[in-house]
Amino acid sequence: MIISNSSKFLLEKSRTPIYQRIQNAFKQVLLTLGHTLVVADLEHISSIEDYLLLIREENPDFILLTDPRSLLASYQEHIDGFLFEKVDTPIIFIHHNNIFSDLYDSRMIQNKLISFYRTRDKSYHFCLEYDNFVDLRSLGIDNTFSISHASEFIKYSSPIQNYRHELSFLGHLLPSLSNTIEGNPFSHFIQSHVWRRIVNLDTKLGDYASEFANMQLKGSSELIDFLSIKYFYISNLHIQSNGFRGEIVKRIDNANLDIIGGDPSYIHGKDSSLIIDKENIRYYPPQKEDFFAQNIYRNSQINLNITSLQFDSAVINRVIDIAASGGFVLTDWRSDLESLTGVHKEISYKSIEELNEKISYYLHPDHYQERIDIAEALHQDVSRKYSYLSIVEDMIFKINSSVKNMPDPLCIDLGCGIWKPEGFIGVDIYASPNIDVVANLNRRFPFSDNSADIIRAHDVIEHLDNKIHTMNEIWRISKPNALIDIRVPSTDGRGAFQDPTHVSFWNLNSFLYYCIEYPEYLKLCHSYGFQGKFSIVSLEQQSENNVVHVHAVLKAIKKDVQVKYQEYLDNLRPINLLIVPNWLQPQEQISEYLTSCLEIILSHPQKNLMTILIVGDSSELDILNSLIMDIALGLIIEQDIDVSNGEPNFLSIHVNDGYLLSTLSRHVSAVIPLGSPDLGILLEYFPDKILENIDLIHEMDIS
Repeated sequence: MIISNSSKFLLEKSRTPIYQRIQNAFKQVLLTLGHTLVVADLEHISSIEDYLLLIREENPDFILLTDPRSLLASYQEHIDGFLFEKVDTPIIFIHHNNIFSDLYDSRMIQNKLISFYRTRDKSYHFCLEYDNFVDLRSLGIDNTFSISHASEFIKYSSPIQNYRHELSFLGHLLPSLSNTIEGNPFSHFIQSHVWRRIVNLDTKLGDYASEFANMQLKGSSELIDFLSIKYFYISNLHIQSNGFRGEIVKRIDNANLDIIGGDPSYIHGKDSSLIIDKENIRYYPPQKEDFFAQNIYRNSQINLNITSLQFDSAVINRVIDIAASGGFVLTDWRSDLESLTGVHKEISYKSIEELNEKISYYLHPDHYQERIDIAEALHQDVSRKYSYLSIVEDMIFKINSSVKNMPDPLCIDLGCGIWKPEGFIGVDIYASPNIDVVANLNRRFPFSDNSADIIRAHDVIEHLDNKIHTMNEIWRISKPNALIDIRVPSTDGRGAFQDPTHVSFWNLNSFLYYCIEYPEYLKLCHSYGFQGKFSIVSLEQQSENNVVHVHAVLKAIKKDVQVKYQEYLDNLRPINLLIVPNWLQPQEQISEYLTSCLEIILSHPQKNLMTILIVGDSSELDILNSLIMDIALGLIIEQDIDVSNGEPNFLSIHVNDGYLLSTLSRHVSAVIPLGSPDLGILLEYFPDKILENIDLIHEMDIS
């Protein structure tokens, strides 16, 4: 759906002050742009049914959700799903936090990921943290985009002469990690990883979360399982943010620090004596009004920001607000700072030692004007790019130009700039009307595995940091036999070296390391970390305007999905029944439902012509096979069932393996729900094969 010049939006009013403020800013801009707004105030809505009725009656064009704890984004036991799945209206999710930082149950995170996938054609996700953007897109949730914080604060007209605060921190903290980490079952991992960030503040905790997920899964390749545990671990890291801040703050020795809002009794009712007892630290009560926050930012020589542990790359709203107010900030380094402002080096620190050095430097009277100039430059950068008007206009542009259904075949132009060919999806690091997907290609590419038919990369890979990463990602997103068209300046000419932004260097021989025609080179490259393989279609050197280029056309060599799942296809029979238990029920209840179903199947005269496919996730499949065999054997013995002509074939499959489900879709005779399970993704692949009554199995006949 397109956002017109007069679209109607519904916003669910938040009960949390920070989200109320964000909502108010969105409201004002949307009204200014000529849109209509309906605010759903839950204090005046008595039930979920009334809320859904309100949405139907108001019939908005879009629902805008900015609070992760909104009712529409919540899990409801009585419907065994998330409420946003029950509305037909397109939903815009603004993820100002890490997408699952409010969830501390990996199964619930997985359920929400599945719900996001199921609603991917009627929803839009705007992510502050870059990894969230990439991970959702890797799952095939294509209407996912990056977003930045904004501020509605207005700078005062002139710099302050007499500051109230030498160094201030506005927010909550606790004296140490020991106040927050107790009782965590993974505390030995958590504490180790948090301390690594304390020592080196640009440490990416997402990398440790990925290591933790791989360790827990012991080699499982299912992306949704991996992401569920990864984000579960990030949520557990995030809980330690207040103690993490305290460990940094108590190591500041060269300035008087005023902590506004650090009262631990205000945070989850903790003991008010939990404060940092140092002569240079003073505590002030929390300030709830935005006006007071602006005054603090303006009246502090230095505002201190310490980013919570849920973020690896994102610049949080405190930094944006300080800049918009005209204040000076020192913030721990986050990679998004570089695109935020030209003074990112001046306002950032990567260690406690660097923080102390910069505090001393900027508090010195000789550096007063330098501090003012930096604050002014930061303010100009933020005012130009990070007002709510610019953020909302960018959001509307991305929604209106989004690719609802990726074209078939899918052709991707990496680093396309202004030269995107017709029919291609344009990817680049900076937004422009020609760019379909804004992405940093030094990170994971924002496309799912085996999705691209053609990949074009002209004059881009030389700008990417890591050759192995680049070629791994190109291979990962390629379909089997996908064509990859690469053009890159060669080291055999001056073009490779003349551009100061070139950071990797290539020639004809470089591509031999990735291709099956040169097995010794490929073997060596695999030892370096390359995971794929290509075949050379053509490889030649070209010269134009005295610049030598390599033009390589490669073919991705990988197993076809059909081949990968041939073992399943080989085990299918004329009648193939997909059984879907409700795994949320007690095992005794699951066993009872399975017994009833298998009793009907085993008594069928054509049971030897059947394959029974039973659906679960990784943890469920571990117990599934033994449970099925126990039930089937028990029925055969207890009821003296004749199996002389053969038994059904039993297979277990993973519910979130979309490729497998797609492969099986034309072979499955019927889907049998047991115990009212959430059919979810199965409805997409088997919409007309749901068997409402298991007794209908008796009527199946292939004669």
